[in-house]
Amino acid sequence: MENDEQFENVPQHRPVFLKVLCILTFIGSGYGIINSAVTYFKANEIAGMVAEAKTKMYEDQKNVKNPESKNMVSKIMNNMSVISTPENLRKTAIGNIITSVLCLLGAVLMWNLLRAGFYIYTLGTIIGIILPFYMFGNNFITNISAGFLSFIGILFVIFYAMNIKSMK
Repeated sequence: MENDEQFENVPQHRPVFLKVLCILTFIGSGYGIINSAVTYFKANEIAGMVAEAKTKMYEDQKNVKNPESKNMVSKIMNNMSVISTPENLRKTAIGNIITSVLCLLGAVLMWNLLRAGFYIYTLGTIIGIILPFYMFGNNFITNISAGFLSFIGILFVIFYAMNIKSMK
């Protein structure tokens, strides 16, 4: 009986690839939380900077001869007008904090070899993909930002899934 108890307390081996993924997630999610908190508290200032950039883009757009390029710049500016209001910047920041916290929590649990972390991380990734579309609809800026984040998030979900057998 004593020998059985000794074997149950043997720590599981954490694969190197899982360590690397968790460390990258700690860094990325930590950065996401800090960056989103700064965005939340500086939303008015950021909105002002975007408004200045938009004014500059309008001036530069006058010099563009190609109608397709003018149309593209116009779409970007319209999308930025909706997304970059202080209220929407704060909403986006809160959403990003929630997704980053979920991903960070999932990574901490996976670091401790708990399979529940994989599901929490996956939930955070899915929310991070869906949230911009829910908030701002299907537009150019949302597609670009969500597309990049979706690619990275799904890639990490796949990589974590490759390590799920080492979790309990």
